[in-house]
Amino acid sequence: METEKKKTGIWGAGNIANTHAEALKASGIPIGAVVDISSEKAEAFAKRYGIERWGTDPQFLFADEIGTVHLCTPPNLHYEMVKLLLAHKKNVLCEKPLCFKNEEAEELAELAKSGGTVCAINFNVRFHMACQKARTVVASEEFGRVNLVHGSYLQEFNAFPAPLDWRYNEKLAGKMRAVTEIGTHWLDIIQYISGRKITGISADFGCFYPERYLEEGTMYPDSAGGRIKEKMEVSSEDAAVVHLKFDNGAIGSVVLSEVSPGRINRVSLEVTGEKGNLWWNSEDNNMLHTAVKGGGVNTEVFGFGNGFMDTFRDLVYYFYQDVLTGVPSGNPVYPTFEEGKEIVKLCNAIYESARSDGKWVIV
Repeated sequence: METEKKKTGIWGAGNIANTHAEALKASGIPIGAVVDISSEKAEAFAKRYGIERWGTDPQFLFADEIGTVHLCTPPNLHYEMVKLLLAHKKNVLCEKPLCFKNEEAEELAELAKSGGTVCAINFNVRFHMACQKARTVVASEEFGRVNLVHGSYLQEFNAFPAPLDWRYNEKLAGKMRAVTEIGTHWLDIIQYISGRKITGISADFGCFYPERYLEEGTMYPDSAGGRIKEKMEVSSEDAAVVHLKFDNGAIGSVVLSEVSPGRINRVSLEVTGEKGNLWWNSEDNNMLHTAVKGGGVNTEVFGFGNGFMDTFRDLVYYFYQDVLTGVPSGNPVYPTFEEGKEIVKLCNAIYESARSDGKWVIV
């Protein structure tokens, strides 16, 4: 098939693009071009991964030899970029979130569907072996109806001293930070495993130091006794606590934090069913715990399990299965634009609730 001859392009040469490139290389998928707003970054990226064509002009990505594009740019750029790529009939694997506005997400999902292209969002947490097994367990008759869901996503990246990067630029990253950066992953994985849809949200945000002190690109909570003179304002959330209602009457909650020292990248979840319980966290990613009343705890260890980079490779594998056939499958394992659209709506509902003193918002 002609699709088998196509190469892949990467739009954006920042940190996450390296993860995409490494997964593509490991999967034997040729990268034909890389485009970035910085010519220097594009050139360095191209040399690192042996990519022949690079530059600042997106026309490189519209060439006939490019069949698929990985979009690794800040989220404020996604909407227009995805529209361009779909107009050129390119398959798209987009970083999260898909975009910022509900109506834009609706439009992109519809364009992907009507155009027949293969489109996915990078929610790689799905592809931990334990998470795939958890989905099967929760769906079983033995587990019963889902009643309670809770968990967290904790990181230390923005604990002080914190680097000032594009995530603090509202024009690039939007009005939120913890919710869109890490919360999107948790919202996806919990709906994926539980098989339930979130229908109601009540949220509270913590921006613990709205006024910060800046020195050489690093933020501090105080002026170091008056030594640091430059001040800045921050309005996006360091952490969020979100209460949830689900379509079957289940309830739940999640804590999201980018300021938790010692937590490099900890995703946790627990799903309580009518007949059983199940829990997992990414720090022990190859262990899945289940239990029934009076039966103690059963821990399944995935001895040949996978890690963070493996989840990217698995996402790439399943996505490109459909790319090679030329059409989206009926029930893809990878997260689609349709699911990306739903996450955008949830994020906006969280923001609306947090700005309304925790008012419940129906999704």
